[in-house]
Amino acid sequence: MSMSMSVLVRHVFSALAALLMLVFASGERALAETKCEAAGFVKSAGQAYDRAASSGSAAAFASAAARYSDLRALSLFALGRYRKDLPKSREAEYLKLTRQFIGETLRNHGSGFDGASLTITECKQSGGNLVVSARTSSGTKVIFRLARSGGGFTVKDINMKGVWLVQQMRSTFVGTINRTGSIDGLFKYLKS
Repeated sequence: MSMSMSVLVRHVFSALAALLMLVFASGERALAETKCEAAGFVKSAGQAYDRAASSGSAAAFASAAARYSDLRALSLFALGRYRKDLPKSREAEYLKLTRQFIGETLRNHGSGFDGASLTITECKQSGGNLVVSARTSSGTKVIFRLARSGGGFTVKDINMKGVWLVQQMRSTFVGTINRTGSIDGLFKYLKS
């Protein structure tokens, strides 16, 4: 076999290997999607976040989060050990402020989000949660931590661009209370 023929054969084999890897990866994604009982829920949530990203509105992100999450539970969780310090009389105000915070945070980390073509790459149990990893058509990785709720699911946390929303909230809120010395400092922070 001549030198140029052997180079050609190597290129053909390389191209075939790349094609097989692509087909295998596509098959793996399709398998992850068909095996994931929360696939429909995640795709629906992804489309809601996609519409919010298209609008560029923090309020649209907050509405999408409210539709697919229990914002009250997430907001109270974010207080950590200071949950007991939230007066019942200020809970509604706190929930309104955290909804705005969630909307702003998602808008800041969700710009360019393309959830309309979300592809599920992995779906696994982790503790009592279902963790669903997905990719947008632009390659952005999004991870949903889900809990069972009634006959469906609710989002317990979402990771966009490497940031877990609820963990970010908890760190920020507890840090603000620690720094200011009271929950009133958190209210001031959330209003600013």
